[in-house]
Amino acid sequence: MPFQSLLAPRSLRKRRSVLLIQSAATCRNVTLVADTPYVEAFVRREFLYDEAAHVGEFVPCVVFGFRAEPARAPMFQIMLDSGAQWARVPIHKLCSKPCEPLALEQSSWWDSYGYEFAVHQFAFLKNMTVTAMGRDRVIRQGKYLFTIDWMKTGWSETPDQHKNHHVIALDDGPWIAYPNNRLVWHDPSWIEPAPDREWRTPTRSYSVE
Repeated sequence: MPFQSLLAPRSLRKRRSVLLIQSAATCRNVTLVADTPYVEAFVRREFLYDEAAHVGEFVPCVVFGFRAEPARAPMFQIMLDSGAQWARVPIHKLCSKPCEPLALEQSSWWDSYGYEFAVHQFAFLKNMTVTAMGRDRVIRQGKYLFTIDWMKTGWSETPDQHKNHHVIALDDGPWIAYPNNRLVWHDPSWIEPAPDREWRTPTRSYSVE
């Protein structure tokens, strides 16, 4: 223990201990990054060179984490087969196989809501086929990977503003992160895709108290 701490009044030492405990608790509550299911993928090589070279080339990687920053596109943590780890890789720089690029505005409908979120892979949706409608009105098909859901922001708890980010690997390669109202799920054994175009986004919250 530092010499100065030994001389500090007991009340001051106690206050410092409380502040340290509160600080530690705050750190535990700030999500920022979280584990995802491990997914083998490719990163566009130009990202590794600040987009100054190697456009159209690809490097194998494993995606193992998600990172959220307000007003930033969904980002991921990856490991390369060279042993290099990269953080803050935006979703449009990842793909499941070498492919043509998909513009960032088609890769995700929304930026991250904030720093705090949950990553969850729904067993019911795992590997399910899904079709997604982009901002360009093009319908693209892919497979479900996992979901990002948001918390502790005003928008995440507002009924008509809440959005999931369902992370999907498109059949032709690119990754996307889309909300519920831009997706149609497919299971030929019982689902007959036919969403009602008259549906409206809920605007009410419900409570029994």
